[in-house]
Amino acid sequence: MLYTAMKRTLYCCYMTLALLSLSAALPVHGQEYDLEWDVSMYGTGSTSRSLPFWAVTGKNGIMPSTHSVFAVAGTDFTCRSRPGVEVYAGFKLSGIMVPKSLSSVSAAPVLEGYGQTAGTAASSWRAAVNELYAGVGWKMLRLDLGIIDRECAYGGLSLTGGDIVWSGNARSAPGYNLQLRWTEIPGTRGILSFKANYADYILLDRRYVDRPMMHNKSLFAKVRLHRRVHLTLGLEQWSLWGGTSPRYGEQPHSFTDYIRVVCGMSGGSDATASDRINVLGDHRGRELIQIDWQADRFTLTFAHDIPFDDGSGMGFQNFPDGVNTLCLAFDDTDRWVSRILYEFVYTKWQSGPDHDRPAKPDELEKNPDKTRYIIGGNDNYFNNSQYCSGWTFWGRTAGLPLFTPMPANADGLVLGVCNNRVVAHHIGIGGKFARRIPYRFKVTYSRNYGQYSQRLELFDTMPEQLSLALEVDFPRISRMFPVAVSVGAYGDAGGLYEDSFGMTLRLSYTGKWTGRR
Repeated sequence: MLYTAMKRTLYCCYMTLALLSLSAALPVHGQEYDLEWDVSMYGTGSTSRSLPFWAVTGKNGIMPSTHSVFAVAGTDFTCRSRPGVEVYAGFKLSGIMVPKSLSSVSAAPVLEGYGQTAGTAASSWRAAVNELYAGVGWKMLRLDLGIIDRECAYGGLSLTGGDIVWSGNARSAPGYNLQLRWTEIPGTRGILSFKANYADYILLDRRYVDRPMMHNKSLFAKVRLHRRVHLTLGLEQWSLWGGTSPRYGEQPHSFTDYIRVVCGMSGGSDATASDRINVLGDHRGRELIQIDWQADRFTLTFAHDIPFDDGSGMGFQNFPDGVNTLCLAFDDTDRWVSRILYEFVYTKWQSGPDHDRPAKPDELEKNPDKTRYIIGGNDNYFNNSQYCSGWTFWGRTAGLPLFTPMPANADGLVLGVCNNRVVAHHIGIGGKFARRIPYRFKVTYSRNYGQYSQRLELFDTMPEQLSLALEVDFPRISRMFPVAVSVGAYGDAGGLYEDSFGMTLRLSYTGKWTGRR
């Protein structure tokens, strides 16, 4: 069956991908090739077990999973931790071998590991493969197979990296992604261009519905309004389907069901009642409106990134929800300040507080059997009643990191997010000290309203939160000391997370070897 075949293929592909990647990239006799590597060690320390927000956010899930909501004492999800200093250490190994005559083919196996080394009675180590993929490209087409992190925009200063649904806050999943890069539409003289992707993945983390598949597709169009002004409109969709539910059993997974998921159609006779009424699986996505003004020395960007979890969101019924980004980026990246970013986040409305309403007297007269009417509110972003882990991977929110995941329950499962009604202001500044030393400064203030139907008492008080970060990358000093040093300082203050101060230190050694075979 299609689902079984896809599941087995995606589950096994990343296990054999290293050999396939190297065989695709190994040079034949007489070819020149490059071998690059990156070996790094990092450690983090904090004044509490809960690492500060920015110490773990936007790191593709590689930092230790100790950042958690500061829940109210007495609940089942209490996450208070004793004072002290927790130190972590980790390593990252990566390599890429690309024959120069086959520059469209690349291999990048990456091994990352981390563990607790001090501050607790017992240390627990674990290793994880965070990236392992091979890609092949031809002109504007590219196919990636394996586990690969998505590219992030705005130079690491944004809350979302330019994508409210997939922000780089959680680990990636194995699968394939077929992309069409920006391509001009023939006959438009460069006025119109578009890009798209089509992808499928399998989720291997521990979640409520075991081993579901994930489908993704997008289409973006760019219009040149003026030689300096471009308008970008985009639509991206993500769908969870299949898998085995502890409540409903094995979910529909035939080829017909896959077509239903791709097309956003309702389920067949073997689907749950909810999927027969609505659509098969758990669907969500985003709509993007972006304007870029390219001046002589800088580019000014405004973007409105809109989330949706159902039809009301797709129909803009949830306006003004979304992430609003204003970014000023200078062409000279060596400036003391080369990029300034401001983001305003508002997700309180969610198409209104009610998903349905009682029938009115005149409506009951016409149809006595229909007692309730759907009006499309309470979108409840990143949650789903059947795929209860929602839009979380490995316990972390995959999209906007201000959406707080539920603390793990007694079975170790994270059942969606408990805080998706947020108002926040975020500022990011980047540049180079003395035109040589890159830095990033970020400050985020948020007011957190939980959900329309609260799951934790903490959000009855609408806690405020302030989180700061300063990250500095020191380049290699000399050939005698070929190690780059990165330092980060982070702090949290407020009612959502435990007040804490933390630091990170990363030592990185990179190299490149060119040879001939």
